[in-house]
Amino acid sequence: MSKESASSESKTIDLVVDHTLQGVTPEMIDWWWDHIDTTERYKLWHPKDHKSFEWEVPPKESHIGAIHRVDEDIGGITTTLRIRWEDPSTSPIPVEFDHTLVASVLDDNDNPTSWLLHEYESIENGTKLRSTFRLPARAPKQFIEALRKHNIEEIGEFVNFLPKLFEEHKK
Repeated sequence: MSKESASSESKTIDLVVDHTLQGVTPEMIDWWWDHIDTTERYKLWHPKDHKSFEWEVPPKESHIGAIHRVDEDIGGITTTLRIRWEDPSTSPIPVEFDHTLVASVLDDNDNPTSWLLHEYESIENGTKLRSTFRLPARAPKQFIEALRKHNIEEIGEFVNFLPKLFEEHKK
């Protein structure tokens, strides 16, 4: 399920996409955020669209404050993004689930241009995950649709690699 809604100020638009992931636990997803580590791992998450990954500011005690730079295709256009993991208490997007990853996409002056919330909780045999993107209201409709498609594919890849990678890491 996905939906779009304008914020009360109509300066932003929210793209919301709900996912059900069988065989993936919230603990696996929690682990993933701090262990993406390399371009090779980043490409596991979306083999077609993810091109490169590097930590600009690596995670230390937790992923909060870490910044990574990625190249990825959204709608066939390669984009370089600087993404900072944020403290969930600072999220401009209301949080409903117990597990969260809050991130901002940064401009060259480290100012957020958009926000992302991945929130998730355990369900029988898996995880329910909601991705919310808070984008500028002027974002083109075709970009929003391309981002929706990218997110569905990206989150859907978790079932294909994350359980095995998580188990290998625990050994």
